[in-house]
Amino acid sequence: MPEKSHPTLGDEDALLSKKTPGTEPHSVEDVISDVEQALGEFVDQAKHAVDEVNKKAGRDIFLAVLFAFLLLGIAAACLLWFPWGFVGLAVLLIGGGQVEMGQVLARVRGVRISYVPLITGSVLFTVAAYAYRVYPELVGSVVLWAVAGLMVITILVVRLFGEMDGYVRDVSHTIFMFGYPCLLAVSLIFMLAEVNGPALVATFVLTVAATDTGGYFLGIWKGKHAIAPKISPKKSWEGLVGSFLLAFASGVVMTVFLLGDAWWKGIVLAVVIVIVGFLGDLVESQIKRDLGVKDMGTLIPGHGGIMDRMDSYILAAFPAWLVMMWLFPVG
Repeated sequence: MPEKSHPTLGDEDALLSKKTPGTEPHSVEDVISDVEQALGEFVDQAKHAVDEVNKKAGRDIFLAVLFAFLLLGIAAACLLWFPWGFVGLAVLLIGGGQVEMGQVLARVRGVRISYVPLITGSVLFTVAAYAYRVYPELVGSVVLWAVAGLMVITILVVRLFGEMDGYVRDVSHTIFMFGYPCLLAVSLIFMLAEVNGPALVATFVLTVAATDTGGYFLGIWKGKHAIAPKISPKKSWEGLVGSFLLAFASGVVMTVFLLGDAWWKGIVLAVVIVIVGFLGDLVESQIKRDLGVKDMGTLIPGHGGIMDRMDSYILAAFPAWLVMMWLFPVG
């Protein structure tokens, strides 16, 4: 039998040195090209995914999250170091919301808003509410009633100098624009004026934010069954579940670690905020549908206008304050 030949060391080197298709070592340029191609494909896929989410959500998610954190950061800085700055922030937001709503009403319904008494009265009412709670020996409750009453009288009188047509329409819309957003401002001011005010305000604001965020993302991901399709078709039962879950987490964490109280109180507060905040969403959606607009404005990128950002907060603030006074009494 012929002997089997074994490759010598030189033959092994020769075999190893042979280049077979697909096993050639890549050059640096080839590696860079492959990495660039892979990154490009990843970016394209990510952009497509973001576009799909934005399309389903109806707004720019990245900008919405960015400006939400920006607003929360400004509010937190005011709560920590300068409570009067938070009062000023509330006044700016309320005034801006009133102006943008007035512009929509003027464009869509021809409503003429008396801005001078409206804005002046709102500022004075908000500042007086905080002063009344912080300096009760100097500012009594009569001041609040005086500001509100004089503002209504001024609106009624100022409008006399305009056209006769639409008088009831104009004054009723102006008074509505005072009561609707100022309900939020005064409720926040009453929270802030408590002994642990900054913590109460932070708990409320973050729990409402958690409610919106949980409902927003779970609604986008799993939302199929609309709750009120005629008013707000994107509000789903699945999204409401997400609101409850994230609000529970926020309420418990804030109650235990910030307010130093029992965890179950955070659950109770979260339930109230989710339910009334959801109704606030529906109220704002109904207003916009009645006016035939998608957003009240464009001042806040990713969110629309100021009123579009405050919808959940407006109705939830006063019930939340009442529940806080019951759950976290000071004395």
